[in-house]
Amino acid sequence: MPEFRKDPVTGRWVIIAAERAKRPQIYRSNGARGDPGSCPFCPGNEAMTPPEVLAYRNHETAIDAPGWSVRVVPNKYPALVAEGRWIGQNTGLYESMQGLGSHEVIIETPDHIVNMATLDEAQIAEVLRAYSQRMLALREDARWRSILVYKNQGAAAGATLEHIHSQLIALPAVPQEIVGEVEGAKGHFAATQRCIYCEIIAQEKNDKRRIVAEHERFIAFCPFASRFPYETWIFPKAHESSFEEASAPELSDLARALKEILSRLDLGLKTPPFNYILHTNPRDGARNSYHWHMEIMPKLTQVAGFEWGSGCTINPLAPEDAASVLREVAI
Repeated sequence: MPEFRKDPVTGRWVIIAAERAKRPQIYRSNGARGDPGSCPFCPGNEAMTPPEVLAYRNHETAIDAPGWSVRVVPNKYPALVAEGRWIGQNTGLYESMQGLGSHEVIIETPDHIVNMATLDEAQIAEVLRAYSQRMLALREDARWRSILVYKNQGAAAGATLEHIHSQLIALPAVPQEIVGEVEGAKGHFAATQRCIYCEIIAQEKNDKRRIVAEHERFIAFCPFASRFPYETWIFPKAHESSFEEASAPELSDLARALKEILSRLDLGLKTPPFNYILHTNPRDGARNSYHWHMEIMPKLTQVAGFEWGSGCTINPLAPEDAASVLREVAI
C-alpha cells in the first residue's frame, strides 16, 4: 500500500510506493526501439492493462478491444490507490497518511509512436479532450482536492514505456508547487484586483523577446525566471482558471499551439526528452486570480548538488535566447 510520509523538519511530503519498482521497462539502453508486440499500450494487448475507464472508439468495437483512438486506464503500478480514507498516523515525530489517490494513464494513440510531436493536431485535441473528461469525472469525488496531469517522454524524462502516453493523478491534498502558485496569485489579486498571470501575458506581449508562438486563444513563451533551458509555458490569453472547463474550440486551438511548440523543440533540439505538466485550479482554489497553464520542460541538464542543496536551479541559457532559437526553427 502506498504511503505519504512527512519530513518532521521541513514539512515536505513524499510518497513511498514500492509497487512502482515492478513497472516494465521497454526503453532500450542502446536506443533501439522496443517490440510493439509486447507493448501493453498497443491494440490487441488491451488485456495487459486494467480495464479502460474511458476510450474514444468506433461504435462497432467492444470495450477493452482494438478500435480505439485514445484510451484511459488505471495505472497498473500506481503511485497512489483510490480505495480507503485519508487517515493519518503518528509514530513519535513521524507523521504518515495512507497513499490515497487516483492514478490513470492516457494512451495517446493506438500506433506505436514514441514522439508526441509526430501526432496531428486532431489527435492531440483528442488527448486534451480525454484529459478534460477524466478531470471533470474525478472532480465529482469530494475526496480529491487537486488533479495533476503530466507527461514524461523519453527515458531521461522518467518514462518507462516508449509508446507515447501521459498520466493523471487525483490527490487528497494540494501539492506545494500549486499551493505556492495559488497563494501568490491570491496575494497579487488582493493587492491589485488583477490576475498576475494576465499581467505576465500582457508584459510578455509588450516585450516580445520571450514569446515563442502566439495563436488565436493561446500564447507560448519562455518564462522570465526559466528554471531550465528552453522551458516553455502555454497560457490561454483570456482569464480561465480551470483547464477542464475549456470548450472544444479552445482545446482545438491549444492542440495547435502544443503541436507547434513540441515540433519546434523536436526539430530545434533533435528530439529531446521532456516533461510537461498541466496546472489547473484546485478544489477551493481561486477563480478570479488563478490562471491555468501548461509547463513544458526539455530534459537537457541535470539537477545537481547546488540545486538539491539550495532549492535554486541554475539555468545556463537565458530565456530570451532560448525563445529566439525556437522562433527560428522552420516547421
